Amino acid sequence: MRKVQNIHLDQRTIIIHRYMKTQILRVILLCFLAPSLHAEVAPLSPAHAVGPSRAAMFKQLTALAGTGNADVKYSLGMFYNNGIGTSRDNKAAFRYFSESAEAGNLLASYKVGCYYAGQFPGVVPLDEQNALKYKLRAAEAGYDLAQHDVARYFASKGNIPTALVWWEKAARQAYMPSTAYLAQHLSGVDSKDKVKGLAVMLVLREQMPNTPKELSDRIAVANTELSEDEKLQAERSRGSWLTGPTLLTTAGRVGVSAVPALLASIK
Repeated sequence: MRKVQNIHLDQRTIIIHRYMKTQILRVILLCFLAPSLHAEVAPLSPAHAVGPSRAAMFKQLTALAGTGNADVKYSLGMFYNNGIGTSRDNKAAFRYFSESAEAGNLLASYKVGCYYAGQFPGVVPLDEQNALKYKLRAAEAGYDLAQHDVARYFASKGNIPTALVWWEKAARQAYMPSTAYLAQHLSGVDSKDKVKGLAVMLVLREQMPNTPKELSDRIAVANTELSEDEKLQAERSRGSWLTGPTLLTTAGRVGVSAVPALLASIK
């Protein structure tokens, strides 16, 4: 009888874990539905309000495009990509991103990868391998958005170990969607590192303005599964988790608000 009872308890534990995994995934989806956490298309700061208008900056960037400056071409691509100071023209944006990427701009390389991944249908044919190639350039250079996308690619192919590596790189830069995905996988019933799973869930809780009940419940479950020493390990890991953004991530977060300084430096 006890053996049968234990079997039922094990099955119940698995069902609970699967339920919690589903709920954490729901939290992840909410992260993506929320406004972007990045400033890739950051508004111009108040300090630039008295500077050139967006239309004027677009005109200056266009005049400088022939110089071959990779940063100018990337910025011009962003202006076309988002209709800043001009009408949106995704084909022109892709052209400038491509030229900038070939000249070595890694943020432009990420955008080229986004186009090949189908971000703007009809501009270029879907090309999974090119999407990965261009995003990998930016990911390897430390760009958190690219790292997250590369992780999702490998996860979609069933290569979870590689996906976890890339999610962790982005999560350590405080990119919350990556932290959420990492927490989901490391806290699951099949996780081989539940100490890290608890640490990542604690980091995620700190990053979210309001802690969802599902996350609180999952943390509570983890606390019942781990020993006191393991929970101390998780707490120490949480405290040293964030490494801060890389230079490339910082540049991506600044976005087009860096254009006035770029134009001034060229003059």
